[in-house]
Amino acid sequence: MPRLVLALTALLLSACTVGAPQADKPGNDGVAQKLALGVTRAEAEVALGSEAGFERNPKNFDESCVSYAYGDGPKYVHAVYRGGTLVSRTDGHRQLCTYGTLASA
Repeated sequence: MPRLVLALTALLLSACTVGAPQADKPGNDGVAQKLALGVTRAEAEVALGSEAGFERNPKNFDESCVSYAYGDGPKYVHAVYRGGTLVSRTDGHRQLCTYGTLASA
């Protein structure tokens, strides 16, 4: 039974990262918290301003990652949308979000 639990846990964790944008380590500046899960890109633009970068997931065209710049430097919020609504957001990134090598994987 414990092996089954470990196997299921590993499967669930790997499923969470498949197709996820590659990112540098996020911070916790509190800027991403301005976006409530479920908002649209238009609503996010009202809260954070115009996007600084956009990339569609090459393995799932229904998903995209949008970067919003803030602060000096700048830093970026990475906002992941599926079906037009926000499903995750993190801030403190030093680079635009990208699916990078997933296109060739």
